[in-house]
Amino acid sequence: MDPSPPSEYVTCLGDLYSVAWMEDSETHNLKKETIKQQYHSVKERTSNYNAFTSGSHVMQYGNESLKGEKLFLYQGFDPASVNFPPNNGHIGARMDVVNQRDAELVFLWQMYKRAEGGSEKKTQILNQIKETMRHRTHLDSSMELIGTLLLGPKKGSAILKSVREPDSPLVDDWRCLKSMVRLFETHCGSLTQYGMKHMRAFANICNGGVSLASMEEACVAACSGHDAGELHPSNQGYST
Repeated sequence: MDPSPPSEYVTCLGDLYSVAWMEDSETHNLKKETIKQQYHSVKERTSNYNAFTSGSHVMQYGNESLKGEKLFLYQGFDPASVNFPPNNGHIGARMDVVNQRDAELVFLWQMYKRAEGGSEKKTQILNQIKETMRHRTHLDSSMELIGTLLLGPKKGSAILKSVREPDSPLVDDWRCLKSMVRLFETHCGSLTQYGMKHMRAFANICNGGVSLASMEEACVAACSGHDAGELHPSNQGYST
């Protein structure tokens, strides 16, 4: 964005996918660029050029026979772009992005930096940051312990992190997945946006045939005595 927003504005101007799509659309002649070309360009851009630690996976759905059609049929056409290339296959350099899991923490950090030194507001924000970090550590350690209790110390971690074959569903029983997540949050606190990274682990617990009773026993053992405080689902709501 030019000019940039005022420094006192703590803004996120867009997610990686949306920015990649808009950049591609405004730098090409949409009467020449095809849906297929844009898909591949945006897919590469959204992965941050295969840096999936900060990017994400773009997928295509629907009738693939439309891939050869020109984009202007769906997005319109700006006459000012008539001399733009149809598609150059590459959009700029890597973007400076923030992992969605860290967005809340980055926002708090920015607010902390801007707060007046020694002020009550700065102290409150610092306490929020501390609580956020404590809860993150709790979520990670609890999931690791639950994996050990359910699946054993040798295989627990590997099974929770395992990835299924391409084109396989994440989980065989979606009701099981929702139930497992709700059990965990009841005893261990809300997953929050950060904890959503453990969703594959819950799916693998279901795919491994673990019963709800065994999961609840493991959650109680892992999180007994933990006070989630404001991060309890009774305050935050359940994720599923």
